[in-house]
Amino acid sequence: WISLGRNMNSFEFNMNFDKVPESKEVFVDLVKQCDIWINSVPNIGKHGPTDELAMSANPKLVIVHVTGYGLKQNGGVDRYLGKPCVDPVGQAFSGLAAMQGMPDGPYLTANPLVCDITTALFAACGSLAGYYSMLQTGKGQVIDASMYESAAYLMSYHWCEQLNGGGNYKRTGPLNPLWRPFGYYECRDGKWVSVGVWGIGIWKKFCDLMGVSPDDFPYMDTCGQGNPELVKKMDALWLDWLSQHDAAEVERIFMETGIPVSMLNTAEDAYANPHWQARNDFIKIIDATTGGEFVDIATMPRFGGTPCNVYKGAPLLGQESDAIMKEILGYSAEKIESLKAAGAVAASLTTK
Repeated sequence: WISLGRNMNSFEFNMNFDKVPESKEVFVDLVKQCDIWINSVPNIGKHGPTDELAMSANPKLVIVHVTGYGLKQNGGVDRYLGKPCVDPVGQAFSGLAAMQGMPDGPYLTANPLVCDITTALFAACGSLAGYYSMLQTGKGQVIDASMYESAAYLMSYHWCEQLNGGGNYKRTGPLNPLWRPFGYYECRDGKWVSVGVWGIGIWKKFCDLMGVSPDDFPYMDTCGQGNPELVKKMDALWLDWLSQHDAAEVERIFMETGIPVSMLNTAEDAYANPHWQARNDFIKIIDATTGGEFVDIATMPRFGGTPCNVYKGAPLLGQESDAIMKEILGYSAEKIESLKAAGAVAASLTTK
């Protein structure tokens, strides 16, 4: 939360209008002030805050629902719709998990929780596209971002390949099934590098490093794995070459040669890397709970005209409730206190 909640304001209120009718007015007043409402509570409309209520209060509103399996209005089967979902479950249902791991090993979860992160990116992208449409048409809309479909989209062209004669994806662990060498390899010092030999020009450079002619190891037959015997011979040369070089040497040599390469960086490796530091990829944030200072990743991408900054750390729950009600909703002190007394809102965990 220290990282995920930075630059956020926390407004805590009860969205169950059946239990706390006073909350409905707060919801409507908030919606009137918003361009985008992103919701990740399944079936939230059954408690009162429906899309219809929100759109009637603000016809220009863009609503983004983040769910495990999608919204009923866009189709689906009842036993999935509205059901809870977590990242590895989303990966499993999406087909993405079936691509992870070694050929003879267990299936693996793609980390760090890529289903959660990808869904958030799709929701953000969709919300901005919806907002742009609103600027053109004057009308808002509801956007459906499901976890399993977001993860499925990561598989890209593999859908077309698998469903049109290619069969299910053949797991190859750290290596690419289409090109070689392309993936992760261990070096003499036990550290690992990632290399991506792809394209005829880069293949020729790689052959020069291995001390062989690309005429003897043609690109599609070897790099493209068209001739298993040539692939086997080149693998032997390549692995022998790696056994004679440390990872840092491989990175330096490949970089100087113009072949895509990187050592496998841990978080500590990245933090110590001069390129990361020169680009100011790390920042310091303050934890509102402890007052302590923490190192975190900076914002991406970079904007030339409107630079993004982290201006505040993650808030306490309800930290800005009073300020939002007073400054954005225009509520009086008396009304704020009455809403608190009714249990519609809270200023922080300590005021519940």
